[in-house]
Amino acid sequence: MTEHTPRPDEDQRRLVQRIVSGGIPSGKEFEVCREMVDAGGDEATTFNALFTLLQGALADPFFPIGETEQVVPIIRSLARGEIKARDLL
Repeated sequence: MTEHTPRPDEDQRRLVQRIVSGGIPSGKEFEVCREMVDAGGDEATTFNALFTLLQGALADPFFPIGETEQVVPIIRSLARGEIKARDLL
């Protein structure tokens, strides 16, 4: 990270931790992603698993709108390489 790269704040980390810990999104694919994140593999694997979980949370009808608004900038920052998956865990 450079000086100009944004760092995730505690609210973002807590939100990501809630998503990673389970519940929403639900389903076998997301449980596998959670296992991959928990396993702490390489950055690319962790990124893909976390990105899938975040996208799944956005698509889940039970995910609160307010939290959806918080997830979108996280996804953007991840996709642009502004933050790393590990910065959120």
